[in-house]
Amino acid sequence: MGENNKNNIDISDVEKKLKELSSLSKINLSDDENKTAVEFFEFFIKKFDMLEKINTDNTEPLVTVSSLENVMREDISRKMVSVEVLLENAPEQYNNHFVVPRIIE
Repeated sequence: MGENNKNNIDISDVEKKLKELSSLSKINLSDDENKTAVEFFEFFIKKFDMLEKINTDNTEPLVTVSSLENVMREDISRKMVSVEVLLENAPEQYNNHFVVPRIIE
């Protein structure tokens, strides 16, 4: 513990920062919850330290991890079906709308 990473986050200060944040956010953590949260943040800080050590100098940035391309169709105006035709088989209608059973009270 106590190692400094490139972001100047001292792992030994995690508990102090967590107490500050919990005070500011009005969250009261028990000692067990505080200990678990400190361990959680220390774990992630160590993982980010590992990631920072990876040499990415010759790596192209990714825009997406998928090689799929969006397939676009041509925007063509088509003849629309009239409201009357749509409502021909409606069991119940009102003011050019379908009437359906109420589901929210």
